[in-house]
Amino acid sequence: MLQRKLTLVEIGVGALPSPTPPAPRFSNWFPVAYRAPDVPPVEGVTPTPVADGVLLEWPAVDQAGVIYVIERGPAQDGPWTEIYRTTETRYVYSDASGTQWWFRITPTVRGKPGGGTVVVATPTPATADLIEQQLRLSKEISDRIEADALEAAARVDGLAAAARDLLAEAVLREQGVADAMGAIAQEAQDRAAAVLNERLEREAAISLEAETRQSDVESLSRALSEVVAGSGTQFDSRKIWYFDTTAEDWTGNGAAPTVMDGWLRPANGADSPWVQSPPALEIDGSAYRFAKLRVKRVGTPAWSGTLQWITADDQAWDDQKRVPVPEPLWDDHGVATVDVADIAWWPGEIDAIRLQFGDEQAVANYFLLDWVAIGRPTPGAGVALVQDEARARVAADSAEASRRETLAAQLRGDYDGTDISQVATGLFAVERDARVSADEASATAIEVLQARMPVGDGVLATEASVTEESQARADGDSANAEAIQLVQARMPDGEGAVASAAALESVSARVEETEEGLRAVGERVTSVTAQLEGQHAGDEDSFAGDEDVYAGTRTVLSAIAEGDLAQAQSVTRLDAELGQFKALATQQIEAVATDVSAQAERVDAVQVELEGKASAEAVSQLRASVEQNADGIVAVSESLQGVKVELGEKASAQVVQGMEARVQETEGGLAQVMAKAFLHLIADSGAGPLIGGMELGNDGNVVSLRFLTNNMEIVAPNGAAEGMEWRSGYLRVWKGAAQRIIGPGFGAPGDNLVDYFGPNVGAAAASKANAMMWMDASGSAYFGGQLSAGVLRNAVQTTTTQAIGTELVNGPFSTNGRVRTVTVSFTRRHRRTQTISGSTGFVAGAGQNTARVEVYRKIGNAAETLWQVLNAAGGVVINNERDGPDEADSSWGGAFTINDTSPSSDTVQYRAVITGFTEQTVTHTSGSFQGQTLTQSLSMISVEQ
Repeated sequence: MLQRKLTLVEIGVGALPSPTPPAPRFSNWFPVAYRAPDVPPVEGVTPTPVADGVLLEWPAVDQAGVIYVIERGPAQDGPWTEIYRTTETRYVYSDASGTQWWFRITPTVRGKPGGGTVVVATPTPATADLIEQQLRLSKEISDRIEADALEAAARVDGLAAAARDLLAEAVLREQGVADAMGAIAQEAQDRAAAVLNERLEREAAISLEAETRQSDVESLSRALSEVVAGSGTQFDSRKIWYFDTTAEDWTGNGAAPTVMDGWLRPANGADSPWVQSPPALEIDGSAYRFAKLRVKRVGTPAWSGTLQWITADDQAWDDQKRVPVPEPLWDDHGVATVDVADIAWWPGEIDAIRLQFGDEQAVANYFLLDWVAIGRPTPGAGVALVQDEARARVAADSAEASRRETLAAQLRGDYDGTDISQVATGLFAVERDARVSADEASATAIEVLQARMPVGDGVLATEASVTEESQARADGDSANAEAIQLVQARMPDGEGAVASAAALESVSARVEETEEGLRAVGERVTSVTAQLEGQHAGDEDSFAGDEDVYAGTRTVLSAIAEGDLAQAQSVTRLDAELGQFKALATQQIEAVATDVSAQAERVDAVQVELEGKASAEAVSQLRASVEQNADGIVAVSESLQGVKVELGEKASAQVVQGMEARVQETEGGLAQVMAKAFLHLIADSGAGPLIGGMELGNDGNVVSLRFLTNNMEIVAPNGAAEGMEWRSGYLRVWKGAAQRIIGPGFGAPGDNLVDYFGPNVGAAAASKANAMMWMDASGSAYFGGQLSAGVLRNAVQTTTTQAIGTELVNGPFSTNGRVRTVTVSFTRRHRRTQTISGSTGFVAGAGQNTARVEVYRKIGNAAETLWQVLNAAGGVVINNERDGPDEADSSWGGAFTINDTSPSSDTVQYRAVITGFTEQTVTHTSGSFQGQTLTQSLSMISVEQ
């Protein structure tokens, strides 16, 4: 406060006068409060995602002493967390999570903040993510190759299935033709049988018949001549039952049999549904040893026929007095006549008999008995027939001429039924027919030759037949010609098996006019089959053992010509079967031309099978096509081959290879050129298919080659001293005493090598111990030396931040025996950062920064010994700021260089290991700090001049 002296003057005794106030005076040095200028905001912050982080860059703020505060938040409006302070205009934020973050950069000058700028950024995928992406890409490529392999395998399987189904339509046509020819032969046989069965009285006769008829619209002439001769005797029955209206005292098991329209029906039952004759037959078993009966089968009952008897002296129904009755050959109505010959019931007197036809009688499946006779045969009978019929007919709008000639003969033996298939027969029949009408002309010729000889009881027979049919027909809009020939032979072997062979040939030509225009078709079908049908084939009981044998060939040739189509096709199939073993070979060749395309294709397939257990097949397809349409021209050529084996549902192996060439041209020019080839191998041992192979492609711009394999080998021949091999996932190159290996899956166990250079000891013996250079899968690397300008230099370094236990190995390396200058150095730095401003700071505490590094030396195969010791020391440097970050740096350092004069012609190895470590304590008075960084380096260099 300003002070002045005052002089007081006393004037009277009154109050003092008031002093005159002085005029105020102001000083020019009076202090004025300083106001700092505003801090401008940061403009133009640029976030750039980098691997495992984000790079933030911005222009500098034009003020002195600027510190930039960087904050991070989950959203545009925070909340914010300070992560760093810097005077630089860039900052790298490390984050491997790939999370999107908002960043705010705020400039501050002596604690006064400016405006913050907010930006958003997402760190790029971390290294692990990039590795994962590469794995996914590799998996996608592998999956694509596997999908291509499975698609190609499915195509081959489809071709194989098509080969199995090949000729299905032709087989149906062939069967239809065979059935038609069989119907023709059966018709001729039935005609002869009808006449022969009319002549069972075995007479000799000649008959003639003539007919002439004429009217104003029709004229008919017909002539029939017949010559027949017969002789023989009949079956002599001792006892016979007809069951016309009653059961004639026959009984049954459990219930009485019933009579249905003259047929005796045993009662329904599941346990021995037999029927029994009345007793006291009094039949002499020595004189009458034959039984004859007529049976009808309804539905599908199983045959189990037996005949049983009792005699006047032995009334027991037992197996000793029982004989089986073989199943007869049923006719189209399910009726058969059964003969039981030489029954071993003599010399007793037969008292009664029992008959059983099946193990059960059901509502829908049962047997009926027409009549039963016991007696003896007498000499056989035969009939011969010659029949000739000619006819000519003219009507108002048609003319027809036909001629039918039949030669037939039979030897009936003791058979007196009407089924001609039960007797020995010979048949020749010819029928010719010509017909003309107002709009059609046709001619048909049919010829049948047939011979049959029953054997045994007549169930099986040796027979042979030849059937031919020729036909020509023409009308106003078509012409058709066809010729068919069927040759068949059949013979039993006496044990129940039947051998048969057949040959069929059908040739047809057809020309017709349709709504689409003229059409011409030619076709030829050829079939040859041979088979042996085992009596017990497929059985699993005591009779099992017989096997069916079949062999057959089928060929279809066809040609079609139409207004916009020309097609030619050849199909051949060969089959062979013996029991469970089957073999099949097919070939299909087709050529098709239309008004816009041409195509040719050939498919060959061979297949073998052990039914239900194993199969093998090989398929080949060749295909070429050219097509021109509104889009341009496309030319394609393909080849596909495959082989496959399967062992039931247990295992399979398949190889598929193919080639394709394709060219496409459009109005705008060449659109596509593509050439590709592939080889796929698929094996399944029960755990799912494993797929491998290769694909090669060329699109005119790029040639690509892909392999899907676990191992690949390129081995030099004859054990050459240099070469290259690629196997088990690694590539090895060698020459003389050196080798280089790159890839996984080699080397000493535990070394985990991915790159190796060293002595040529092979892949298995490669190790970190004998390498001149190595890299492993964990990212570590080692370089053992360098030779340049006559200097041997070997250097190693490790930057791991672990203190005690960290070691470094230099060598073993070769030496020239001269002095080696060895330098060992150790550095370590530990920086702590507190980014919150204030009066607090870092404080150094007790302890010292020290480290002990022991260096060992090993020469040749001698033991390793302690050679040198490096003692490193350091301290703590603290920098505390009231308006800036606080920092504390702890450091360690030390090095030595020593000449190693030990001579050596062997290898030398140095090993440095950190065996001791101490650290001076550092704390922050606030209780914590925000960040720290730690770096360390241990290195060793050996130089030999």
